[in-house]
Amino acid sequence: METKSLQSRFFSYVFNMREWFIFLKRFFALFVVAAVALVLWFFPISLFVAPFYSITTDTVPVVKEFKTLEGESTTMSLRDGLQNLLDQGLVTNFLGVRTWIDNKYYQQVGEIEMFRIGINILENNLARNRGTGGANKYLVQARSDIYSDFRIPLFTSYTTRVKQSVSNIDLYLKQLKEDQTKEMINKRAVFIVNSDNLATAVDQLKQQLQTNLMTTTTFSTDDDKFYRIKGNLIAMYYILKGIDYDFKDKMMDKTSYNENFVPILELLKEAIAQNHLVILETMGHLSKLEKDANVIAQKLSELRDKLRNG
Repeated sequence: METKSLQSRFFSYVFNMREWFIFLKRFFALFVVAAVALVLWFFPISLFVAPFYSITTDTVPVVKEFKTLEGESTTMSLRDGLQNLLDQGLVTNFLGVRTWIDNKYYQQVGEIEMFRIGINILENNLARNRGTGGANKYLVQARSDIYSDFRIPLFTSYTTRVKQSVSNIDLYLKQLKEDQTKEMINKRAVFIVNSDNLATAVDQLKQQLQTNLMTTTTFSTDDDKFYRIKGNLIAMYYILKGIDYDFKDKMMDKTSYNENFVPILELLKEAIAQNHLVILETMGHLSKLEKDANVIAQKLSELRDKLRNG
């Protein structure tokens, strides 16, 4: 009898049309509220929020030098560059804001592209232990994090992945400090300073810059390309300043420091300083930046060849 009573109550509850009507009415009300909130966010709320996320960069960053540990300056230049993006507030997946003003968006995309190359270089060239043949596990994860899709339409998704990438770089640095006195075969983390590694790094940075330079544009996308290239150059400056501190002696040995490397840093400063209220190709804004970026790419090629051939 008790079982039948339970079954009866269960079926009466499940097939109670009045309860289903109340549930659907509440669900529909929540759906309407969410839809209205989303519409209001796109217009007008995000229109007023967008200007606070639209300021672009026209000065070169201050990159710290670390003298006590070989490789720390290069690694920290990547880590601090990513942290600066987080501190600014990523707009890469900030729905609504990037719809109205996308200059900051494309600058950040350009920076992310170049930082991805930097972490890839660190994992596969500068920090790969040739003795064991393996990449550092934290750098592998940092690369995986930074290469995730920044266009996923969620407010915090890519921000979380960049934070994880920064944390994994910190863990690599911790191992690098702990293992600096160990034999190479026993090291979990290494940083190899040699001319061939640096030549490979320079070449990959150049290739990323040239990829964006070859992009064709229309009147409506000239500003997108301008800020994407500029983002590439900002991130490149971070990386090269870190390299400056760790590889200066190697470049001096190859007589490439003063003749090739220093001029690249000066050219980067001049290119990054370019900023306009409105990007108009009729005024030559994009062409000027493209010309300067092409010169930088050419100088990087010359530096690469000098490092390889002496």
